[in-house]
Amino acid sequence: MDVPDEVITEGQLNNVTLSDADKAVKVCGVYRGYGSGRNRIPVLRDLDMTVETGTIYGLLGPSGCGKTTLLKCILGRLKVTIGEVKTLGRVPGSVGHGVPGKRVGYMPQELALYSRFTIGETMSYFGRLHEMKQSLVKQRTQFLIELLSLPEESRIIECCSGGQQRRTSFAIALLQEPELLVLDEPTVGVDPLLRHKIWEHLLAISRTHVTIIITTHYVEEARQAHKIGLMRNGYLLAEAPPSELLESYQLQSLEEVFLRLCEHDDGNQNEHDSSTREIVPSLAKRQPSGPSSEAEREPLFKDEIITSSNKESNRNCCADLCSWWPKPHNVVAQTIKNFIMLRRNIGFLMFEFLLPAIQITLFCVCIGREPYNLPVAVVNNETCMGSGFCGSANFLHHLDNRTFHLMNYSHRYEEGVEMVKQGDAWGVINIGENFTYDFKHRMSPLVSNDTLEGSTIHLRLDMTNQQITMTIQAKIMAAFQAFSSDILTSMKLNPAIAQIPIKVEDPVYGDLNPSFTNFMAPGIILSITYFMATGLTALAFVLERKQGLLDRSIVAGVNTIEIMIGHILAQFFVMVVQVCLLLTVALAIFKVPYEGSLVLVILLPLLQGLTGMTLGLLISALCEEETAAIQCSLGLVYPNMLLSGIIWPLESMPQWLKYISYCLPTTYAAEAMRNVLARGWDLTYKAVWSGYVMTIGWGIGILLLSAFILRIKGK
Repeated sequence: MDVPDEVITEGQLNNVTLSDADKAVKVCGVYRGYGSGRNRIPVLRDLDMTVETGTIYGLLGPSGCGKTTLLKCILGRLKVTIGEVKTLGRVPGSVGHGVPGKRVGYMPQELALYSRFTIGETMSYFGRLHEMKQSLVKQRTQFLIELLSLPEESRIIECCSGGQQRRTSFAIALLQEPELLVLDEPTVGVDPLLRHKIWEHLLAISRTHVTIIITTHYVEEARQAHKIGLMRNGYLLAEAPPSELLESYQLQSLEEVFLRLCEHDDGNQNEHDSSTREIVPSLAKRQPSGPSSEAEREPLFKDEIITSSNKESNRNCCADLCSWWPKPHNVVAQTIKNFIMLRRNIGFLMFEFLLPAIQITLFCVCIGREPYNLPVAVVNNETCMGSGFCGSANFLHHLDNRTFHLMNYSHRYEEGVEMVKQGDAWGVINIGENFTYDFKHRMSPLVSNDTLEGSTIHLRLDMTNQQITMTIQAKIMAAFQAFSSDILTSMKLNPAIAQIPIKVEDPVYGDLNPSFTNFMAPGIILSITYFMATGLTALAFVLERKQGLLDRSIVAGVNTIEIMIGHILAQFFVMVVQVCLLLTVALAIFKVPYEGSLVLVILLPLLQGLTGMTLGLLISALCEEETAAIQCSLGLVYPNMLLSGIIWPLESMPQWLKYISYCLPTTYAAEAMRNVLARGWDLTYKAVWSGYVMTIGWGIGILLLSAFILRIKGK
């Protein structure tokens, strides 16, 4: 029987048979659980629910009874395990349906507000998501400010009181005048006068065929709803107009009705008597059928059993993939939102700009330079008398004064060794007493072992620091060659005799005095960019998810790809500034040589930064807490630097470890950057283009994986 909405009374709501078109929400035999296997926890159990168009439905029940899970199923944020859910005539989440989207207004139990935004900016953000003209957003904002007694729209939300923030959250749900309103405790913290005003507005808009589902802790205020559902343990105990419930039970308050239903339900469960479950046949809902024990009911939740609602989703699989395609207005809204957040935190933004420049400065100042002022003990046993040539003094004169701080322990070799043992010197230089005489006779055809020994300088070092000992040995060898040339010249002999018979010609790439700084610089530039970008986005979803912001945006019609693109576009601006400052410091100030194209030098760090952002998004998608995301980000830094050939050449690694290294996103990129900077190679070389290809491939792959994980975790 079709009855016009305007003549349906509260008493008739439960007796009139309505077509599906008249039902804003229809829930049939829904099961939903969390976990898997033996750990599967049922939350909704054989639940039926009907919400007629243009009515207010009050959903009442204790915490943990499944209200929020049910609302998320209605909104399309969760899929049911068994059963069917239809919202506004179709399965929520269907392509082009508008749920999630602008057809539904949602107020979660959390505040779910961007605390650094003003009220006006918050409204503009959600207005863009709903494709509203800014003039209309302004108009609706002013109306809602007056309706809900909100402060001026320029007020920053974190400066509002708790009640004002809650009312702002409510205003967002009303902004686009949706067909369906889902309100999770909208009147908490609201004074009675304003609560009455809110209910008046809800009743008024319900008469314009707007459907409202509202949960509340104030049980008695639900009397104003057209129908209420009393929920417990994942199913509805009763679903009827409030007046019929009170009349049927002959009680004065809904709290007493709910208590009576709970007592009957507990008795029914103890007696396992299904006949007594129908407390009031016209009002009470059907209880979960089937096995009574959780162990017997468990097989229903072992696997995701696909029913009619999921079948429809499967038929629209290709269309569902199309729904991933980003919508321009959502991307714009996300990008503007992220730029506002950056602008509100200008101090941290400046720190983010300068940090890479500070890091590369510290690297160039501290890494790769030769050690200097090294304490070395000298035991010179030769006594030079008169003005004759003194070989030992001449040799010591050739030692680099900047590198060495020489401490003389004449004729006391044991004391010099003790200085090394105490850590006060890096080594001992021991010169024999007839050094000059023996060295001159060293060049004769017949030279004895004693002469060779007497003309030898003995060096005993602390070899615990490779870089220092290599520097000491190299400087002493250079000083000895210079000394040898001098003494051979004084003997009218060819000084080339003292040279090692190996001549190093002009290098093909680089110079004759290679710097370890120049070797590490390309990889350091990339790793700074990569991990700074990772850090920028590692908390992107963690904080929004915890505060309910992510869920609210998705209900408004945003998909995960759009959220990611919005984050990347905003953070890309930060990264461009970082890369420009970083390369300016490295190339212009510290003169890190670059022989290749400056375009390639700039492009590769930018691509690495984008890949780092996608890694941050993946970490954010996987982690539920900030500490876990931060620890994961920090834990990846050092292994990546060790395995990517940034600190030490890959050629020194075990073969099996090289295979792991080549799988990392920075290995090929670091080698490509090194080839562009030091060798001047371009994209025609495999060692260069492979770095760019691997970087782009990793970025796309991680981005898709992040989107997939976010989508799965949202189901």
